[in-house]
Amino acid sequence: MKSILRPHKEQSDRLPVTRYAVLLFLLTVALTAAVAVTLVRNANRSTWQQNATALAGGARLGASSFGALRSNLRVEASQLATSLELQRAVVTKNEADLARIAASHHAQIALPGHSVGRLAPRPRIASTATIADRGHVLATITVALPLGKDVLTLLRQAIPLPAHSALLLLHDGTVVAGGPIGAHPRFEAGHTVLGGVSFAAQEAPLGVPRAALVALEPVSAIDGESAGYRRLVYLAAAITLALAGALATRLARPLAHVVGEVAHLNRQAHTDALTGLANRRGLSERLDAELARAQENGTSVSFVMADIDDFKAINDTHGHQTGDEILRAVARALDGSVRELDLVARYGGEEFAILLPGSRLGNAHHSAERMRQATAEIEILSPAGETARVTMSYGVAEFPTYANVDALVAAADAALYQAKRGGKNAVATATVQHVHQEKAQNDTPAKLASVM
Repeated sequence: MKSILRPHKEQSDRLPVTRYAVLLFLLTVALTAAVAVTLVRNANRSTWQQNATALAGGARLGASSFGALRSNLRVEASQLATSLELQRAVVTKNEADLARIAASHHAQIALPGHSVGRLAPRPRIASTATIADRGHVLATITVALPLGKDVLTLLRQAIPLPAHSALLLLHDGTVVAGGPIGAHPRFEAGHTVLGGVSFAAQEAPLGVPRAALVALEPVSAIDGESAGYRRLVYLAAAITLALAGALATRLARPLAHVVGEVAHLNRQAHTDALTGLANRRGLSERLDAELARAQENGTSVSFVMADIDDFKAINDTHGHQTGDEILRAVARALDGSVRELDLVARYGGEEFAILLPGSRLGNAHHSAERMRQATAEIEILSPAGETARVTMSYGVAEFPTYANVDALVAAADAALYQAKRGGKNAVATATVQHVHQEKAQNDTPAKLASVM
């Protein structure tokens, strides 16, 4: 039988259990993947935040230690300036002692007219103290420490950093210690690249012009910290999917049953129990939809009303059991005489309705004639062994000639009445005769004419 959901053939309401199992499994895969990705992403974000905080703290602590180093340098310069050995050498102008003292303290002693000793090359940090007598400067002592590997080693010893992290010492944006000397790293959003390797980096100024300390850690090392957690999450996801695969079929069976029951109830609500055709409710819904579609697309819809001639006499003569068999046979004949997209419905009692989307009135008349011939060939053997034969009358109307459901149904019903009055076993077609003069004068409605 053709479905009330035409123009498409109704698919089976009960999908295979395997299809529901696949659907459930795919939903589980999607949900599990979303949860796993979210957990891994949150873990990565947390690890990055922790390492960024540790690196920033290490850089700030390094800058603070560098400040203490500068203070120690000032103390050293002051202590050297106040030492009796240096003061005696300055007063006596003992060049040998001055040179020895300057070399042992990495200092430079400036005397009037010349200097003794050599400072560390730039970049460096330095501190100065003076030796004076009654306001007259006898010597200026400068103690310097190069900004290089030694300073970085001292700072690294004072800073707790993650295992794979390191320090860079920069001056004027150039690496002077801790990395490729002379490199000019660029920092963006806490990242930098050195030697083709990506690092997470945090920078802190050292309180010396154009000098900075950078704490950094390879991105691969940070990602590696959460690798164990990622493996655990993915393992849990794999186990979940394995269990889902095992349970999908069991869960799909009751789901398929529920969906099948819902579809069965829906089908019952739209199907005539005796004939298996669409019932009045299903016809009404489909008719509304087809007229709305035709109105939108500017197409036609034809509607046929059909009635079994003298059906009461058949029941009285052959019995109601034979009458039911005739109704079923008529349903089969009508359904087999129309297109796939058409709809045959039991309208009530011995009346049937046929909906023909896209059919013009002439084509619908031919379809009705074909149905009339098919039903005229029906022969049913009654319980008494007698042969019951039937004929049917048909009324055809077309949308948009009749512009709404009520008008279309009424026109087809009136045409059916004309076929009955004309001798039955016939097809009558409803048309509208526009009597322009009468309509203009009296505004009378259009008249219905039935063409046999």
